Amino acid sequence: MTIYWNEMKIKKQKNTKPAVLFGEKTAKRIGYIDNYIFACEIEGEDHIVYSKPRRPKYPLVIIVIEGYLNLVINGERHRFERKAYINLPTWTDIYEIEYGGGFHAMTTATDRSIVEDIFRNRNPFPIDFQFRIDHGLGGYIEEDRDLEILCKDISNLIDSLSNKKHLFAEEINYAYFYILLTDMADMIWRKFKRAEPAHHTEMKRADSILKEFAELLSKHIKTETSVGFYAEKLCISKQYLSLIVKEKMRVPIGTAISAMRVEVAGGLLRDPELTIQQVAEKMSFSDQSSFGKFFKKHTGMSPLKYRQNLKKTLLTLRQSTHTLQPKVQENA
Repeated sequence: MTIYWNEMKIKKQKNTKPAVLFGEKTAKRIGYIDNYIFACEIEGEDHIVYSKPRRPKYPLVIIVIEGYLNLVINGERHRFERKAYINLPTWTDIYEIEYGGGFHAMTTATDRSIVEDIFRNRNPFPIDFQFRIDHGLGGYIEEDRDLEILCKDISNLIDSLSNKKHLFAEEINYAYFYILLTDMADMIWRKFKRAEPAHHTEMKRADSILKEFAELLSKHIKTETSVGFYAEKLCISKQYLSLIVKEKMRVPIGTAISAMRVEVAGGLLRDPELTIQQVAEKMSFSDQSSFGKFFKKHTGMSPLKYRQNLKKTLLTLRQSTHTLQPKVQENA
């Protein structure tokens, strides 16, 4: 069994690569560009228990068409069945994975900087959608039409990624991934913004609180990390806010706050005019060392390594066509 993890222990093959998280024996169709975008169709079953928790190298989206998927994530067991959409950010520790019952899924992953670039520069999406995608573990697709659309998006991405002769392969596959996020945003927007029956009042209130919490985080995350601060702003108790985030996002509120801080810090690190020390100060860390430890804990790499990796992505290639980026000379 060959698994694609941060360790990068990959079995070399001529025309294929192992699926992210899933073993190669269940991967039916695969398309990829190294260190950029990956997409795969999965069919089959397996059960893997790890001696040590593993982390995905890239943020991963899984659409379950049939069957079930059991995951032990950050010490908690989660079960996903037909019509589930699953987000696995790079901060998720996977202890166990089991899938079967005629399991069939579409999955895709991309370098984190690509997702950041889409949200930052081509962003028609509401803040709570970004928050759900970046920091939640997913949910369920209510309409068969949406399931078909999302699966078709990933299928198109697989076909496009398999075309190695396209002269603008990175650009066109960036566009296909953007289309996938757009269709997910449309689905989630319709799910949470449309009118609901009167007996769903409490559910609507919880979704409204989550939306306001996400908006507050985007404004104050550089300086405020306390659950109490956000609960006070929302005029609710810390316990109630924590419960809502846990139920809606499937992750503890502290995890969501830390993930948002990593996202914002990553955005600042993309600015070549800022030193790592200046980024640490903007994020209200006491010193560069504390910031470096925090960032590496949640991303698996130092801030300097993160900057170096950006040079390998389309984002940096696009920028370099307009301006020459200064060489970064800093200590990690």
